[in-house]
Amino acid sequence: MAIENQPALASNLMTFYDNYETPLPAGAYRFVLQQTVSVGGEQPVHYYRDQAFEVVAPRYVIEESEIQAYFPPQGGVADYQNILPHLVLRTRNLPWERAVWADSGREPWLVLLMLSEQDVLEGQAAAKVGTVADLKPQQQTSTHRSRTENGAAILLPEFIRDDDPQTPVRLLDLDLKLFLKLCPRREELPMLAHIRRVDTANKVPLEMAADGEFSVLVGNRFPSQGANTIYLISLEGWSDLIDADAEQSHPASRLRLIILGSWNFVSDPAGNDTFGGLMRRLRDKAAVFGVKPPASGHAYVNQALARGYVPLDYQPLNSTQTFAWYRGPLAPLAVKQRKQQAFERADAALIFDEQTAVMDVSYAAAWQLGRLLALASPAFSKGLRLFVERYQNALGFADEIANFVNLHRSSFTDLKPDNTEPVNEQIAIADDLVRWIAQLVLLYPVPFHYLVPHPALLPPESLRFFHLDDNWVDALVDGALSIAVRSLADQGVASRADLQSALSKIVYQYRLRLQGKQPKWDPSEQYMSTPKSGFLLRSSIVTGWPGVEVTATTIALKDPDLPEILRMDKIADGVLFCLARGSLKQLSFREPREGLTFGVDSDGAIKARKSGKTLNIKKDLLRADSRDGVANIAALRRQLAQAEALNEASFGSAEFAAQMIRMPEEQIIEWS
Repeated sequence: MAIENQPALASNLMTFYDNYETPLPAGAYRFVLQQTVSVGGEQPVHYYRDQAFEVVAPRYVIEESEIQAYFPPQGGVADYQNILPHLVLRTRNLPWERAVWADSGREPWLVLLMLSEQDVLEGQAAAKVGTVADLKPQQQTSTHRSRTENGAAILLPEFIRDDDPQTPVRLLDLDLKLFLKLCPRREELPMLAHIRRVDTANKVPLEMAADGEFSVLVGNRFPSQGANTIYLISLEGWSDLIDADAEQSHPASRLRLIILGSWNFVSDPAGNDTFGGLMRRLRDKAAVFGVKPPASGHAYVNQALARGYVPLDYQPLNSTQTFAWYRGPLAPLAVKQRKQQAFERADAALIFDEQTAVMDVSYAAAWQLGRLLALASPAFSKGLRLFVERYQNALGFADEIANFVNLHRSSFTDLKPDNTEPVNEQIAIADDLVRWIAQLVLLYPVPFHYLVPHPALLPPESLRFFHLDDNWVDALVDGALSIAVRSLADQGVASRADLQSALSKIVYQYRLRLQGKQPKWDPSEQYMSTPKSGFLLRSSIVTGWPGVEVTATTIALKDPDLPEILRMDKIADGVLFCLARGSLKQLSFREPREGLTFGVDSDGAIKARKSGKTLNIKKDLLRADSRDGVANIAALRRQLAQAEALNEASFGSAEFAAQMIRMPEEQIIEWS
């Protein structure tokens, strides 16, 4: 079942699905083929083929790359008492790849269990790193498997698999009665996992098998005041225990669970580690890219620092040690583009200040970096052999590439991951080369310390706006294309304007193809001469909300069909980089839709979406036989279905998610 949440704009569409119907759950199978052959009046002859095979899926561990986001965020401190924690996975099928019960595949085999600080202090849980050997039983009966450690019996999951006993696994030894009080009932499990399909246009690009389709696991317990720990637990092998009575007698007082992930946070009203709280702090401290100089500093030095420059050790040839100024391509003010010819070498890009006798090495460093990047690139080396003739300059090289792509345009389809169309060798080489040049111009291979040469330029929890210095990018490209020059006599032939025209086609075609759009083979504006700006965000927003959605408003440009955001991605841990056409006016940061939380209002209640009927979950719908804060999901589902006059049998996790989800938080920041 799919429930579509249709906001004002079509791009904001979010679709919920109940679950993923895997054709074959993980496990061992046999494929038996029988063929009967009868010739004339002879007796039929039967031929058989029995082939065993196994459908594999994670059992003891899931890769960190499978996890998109946690909420509350890892280590977060804020008022979380009215939310149900959740985990977002990048694969839509993972929660249903294994089956807990053989007669149904609707229930996920993964569940979130939350332990409060009090649970841990009472000694009811102990997490440890062990091996598969710690899951092997010492005693086994028809009803349970167990082993004895430190004089106490521990129940083990009921599954048999000949895995390497030394395979590492994280384990949680948990009090059995506490587990039965916290674990959702079988009828509740389907409500606590669903799939969300969201628009990824305004996100950092993600490598996903199904673009924009995330699976979400939701906890059933509201956080307690203080520290809380959430464990992602496997339910495989516990089918006979999940609905058991906590007060009945059991063969052991503890059980051993497999942990596939965990995180912790603190619920404290004094904290502000929520999306809205962090964004408000960033808004209040947003500034342009540059170092705020000390009030008592020298005026000349203060001006350089404010303009984004940092001092570097520098020793000119045949001279003494001194210092020079360096600034990367990010500047606090718009920089007028120079009209000079292409730089022939790094020294030609040095700038000497006659008043202070201090050198500016910014463009020289960019030129040298471009040359080194080109020499180190296999794609560029192959492209040289394909496109460079006996006499060649940088302009001719760029023109040949642009003309080749235009001539074979039908072969250059979009760059989406599912594009597996075969191409001939020349097309493949040209495609790799186009990608490399476009990424170079968009600064993808530029090391972080070239962009942010000093930590003071981008302190923790900061948002910095910048203008892109096209002269720096010109020098970078000059250095890269310098190895395409076969004759010094041809070096000066490369006109800066003509070279930029060829590069503009390459960059815009690449960006549009990357978005799965039809390329513009003759763009109406020059990329290199078009003003560009952007921002750097260093914040726990980037790590805690990795799918944060960003939309930018810029001063109107010539061609509205060209991409407004040219690049947006993580360039370092916790650092988001965005480059846009034109001058930024306004940014909108929105909580990622795949991470929107389940929760109640400050009174502990929710309102049904259609009928508007109020249900007070914290007052009326908590499990009486459980620990504090555990919601009665089964009763809540029934009451929501009744409130909306829906058939309870068809009220799945998609409808449940649409009812429980909270509105996204959004923060608008203007660059004046």
